[in-house]
Amino acid sequence: MNKSEIDGLAEKFGGRFKLTVLIQKRVRELVKGAAKLIETDHKNLIDVAIDEIKAGKVVYEGMDLAEDGGGKKKKKDD
Repeated sequence: MNKSEIDGLAEKFGGRFKLTVLIQKRVRELVKGAAKLIETDHKNLIDVAIDEIKAGKVVYEGMDLAEDGGGKKKKKDD
């Protein structure tokens, strides 16, 4: 993942701190045995979490992605 991809995701989620918190919370869920939300070849759970976020499978609850939002993290249902 290059800097421009990280910057794009950070902007989408309201900053690097919020993106980092989202990644961290999802990694904790994966460590506890949560199922992966996407098919990926990555074994590193941080990479899995980032791929899930990039795919739009994990967002903050109540967050309007067009605006800076807050709220709780939730998995996005298809």
